Amino acid sequence: MRGILYVILVLTLAAHLDANGTSLYAEERLDLETVLDNMDLASMDFKSIDADITHTRVIFLLDEEEVAEGTLRYKVPRKLRLEFEPPRDEIDVSDGEYFWVYKPGEKQVEQYRLAEGETTELNFFEFGYEGSVEKARKNYIIELMPNSDTETEADDEGIYVLKLTPKPSMENPQYNEIMLWVDDGLWLPVRMDMYESDGEVINRIELWNIKINEAVDDDVFEFEVPPGVEVIEPL
Repeated sequence: MRGILYVILVLTLAAHLDANGTSLYAEERLDLETVLDNMDLASMDFKSIDADITHTRVIFLLDEEEVAEGTLRYKVPRKLRLEFEPPRDEIDVSDGEYFWVYKPGEKQVEQYRLAEGETTELNFFEFGYEGSVEKARKNYIIELMPNSDTETEADDEGIYVLKLTPKPSMENPQYNEIMLWVDDGLWLPVRMDMYESDGEVINRIELWNIKINEAVDDDVFEFEVPPGVEVIEPL
């Protein structure tokens, strides 16, 4: 499905936040195992997310960079509404059974039927979100990066940077490497960099103004084809 790389990157505050929303571990740096345990516990309570999102795609060989901004709403299981502002101008909706990619300027919508258990582009939840750390451990070598080896964002207190490298046993991995910026006040990644084509292409997802586990009506995830819009069902 072209151009859809929607890592939905949010868990829940769960048992790791005090009444003021502050990390219980903010005054100490944790080891990898503790960070992963906290993420795994948080994922168990994840129900929904509402956030602003920035998706950046960089192709170094072509010296191209595309930046798209929008809003994201997600509700388990597999219900998504992602709206990108112009120039991307795209709306993506999943009701758990169908997935629609609507581009108003092109007067057409792509419609996909999701097989049972299939998540397609929503499968980025496997990185400790709606999936489990156990599954990530099975497929990836996971490292906790020192702050001095990462970008400025990682120097902020309360940020842990994880590097995920596909294991040799993983068949046809889409990405050569994945970097997660995990906020210890949420135990979720607030940024995710995914490297493909041996690092020549980077897909970056950043989340802002995150709201976790607030009530989201199912009507949000319904899609009605507008009049005059062509429906395409790719194979």
